[in-house]
Amino acid sequence: MSARPVILRACAVSALCVLLVGCGAPASAPDTSPTDASVAVDTAAPIDVAPEPDSSVNEAGSATDVTAPSDARAEDASAPTDASAPTDASAPADASRPRLRDRYPLMARFPEGGTFDPSDDAFYVGSLGDGTVRRVDAITGEERVVFTETAPGRWWTLGMDIDVTRRRLWVCAMDDRSPAPRAGHVWVFDTTTGRRIANHALSTAAMDATCTDVAVTADGRAYVCDREQGRIYRAEVSAAPTVFVNSPALSARFIGQNAMLVLPDQSALLTVLYGPPSLVRVDLRDASVRAVTINGRFSDLTPLAGADGMTYANGSVYVAFTSKLIRVTPTLADWSRADSTNVDLPNGLTDVISTRDGLFVLNGQAVRFALGTTPDPFALVRFVGTL
Repeated sequence: MSARPVILRACAVSALCVLLVGCGAPASAPDTSPTDASVAVDTAAPIDVAPEPDSSVNEAGSATDVTAPSDARAEDASAPTDASAPTDASAPADASRPRLRDRYPLMARFPEGGTFDPSDDAFYVGSLGDGTVRRVDAITGEERVVFTETAPGRWWTLGMDIDVTRRRLWVCAMDDRSPAPRAGHVWVFDTTTGRRIANHALSTAAMDATCTDVAVTADGRAYVCDREQGRIYRAEVSAAPTVFVNSPALSARFIGQNAMLVLPDQSALLTVLYGPPSLVRVDLRDASVRAVTINGRFSDLTPLAGADGMTYANGSVYVAFTSKLIRVTPTLADWSRADSTNVDLPNGLTDVISTRDGLFVLNGQAVRFALGTTPDPFALVRFVGTL
């Protein structure tokens, strides 16, 4: 069932019909944040995450940006081909490098997704409020806008992933003018220059394609999940996206795929459905799809809550629900079965990000954005609990 505004706004009297950004944002979401694009972090700011264990481009017709430099090719001959190269950014901290801060106040409005660049000690976050892409220096705390889309539309920037080897940032973006064009895009940036080198319109793969998250494999290919249609698309920097898999198992009764990652052995994708929450494994070799059977809690009973962001660290997958962080650890190597543990966290989570210095949670407050209510200050905060 589609969760887009055309259907859901007809039943707006129900609180469920306005959940999250897929249900249509208010025409003008409340903005209580300053507009300065650069901010230094207050190092005295308290750490507000103290969890307790829970007892239970161009227009849509343009496939790529014509300004892409000549090195934006489909196959990078200089890139390593080791398919087992890990994508986990949470390797043990290097004692010679500064410890990351405990808290990063954000100027970004409603930052729904983010990622960490371990080679440059930088976070990147998006914005449902203005569709910008922002870089946060993890050492100094300085935040700056690296990109603002100038093409017509109501732009959101959502999930993102970093390709450290090729110095590229992949970003999911949506033009959410409802009921049309509701267009999903995937943008690619050179993290050295900050320049956008590709702008793929997912409509080249499917006319009704949307975009919520992107995950990059060791060979430089990107996989993009569609929350509405039960599809995953495959993209390369200089090639138009194609449909990789289309399966009913990737659709939910309420809200579908909302986050995705690549397993470190490059064997499969894991994608999480918002509600009802479920975790699904998608094989990268044969595109087979199988739900992961989870022993333990994989839900959040907070009103309108669901499974949102996801990351991999230390042999487990961590899933950010609206007010819970859930660790999922495989009991079988093929990820057909797993165990879960969870902790309560302050309401408003939209993502969890692994770094060389531990996990950080992002309070992007997507539910408040969808409901048009006033948000709390936005921040990236170190997770200091135990799972």
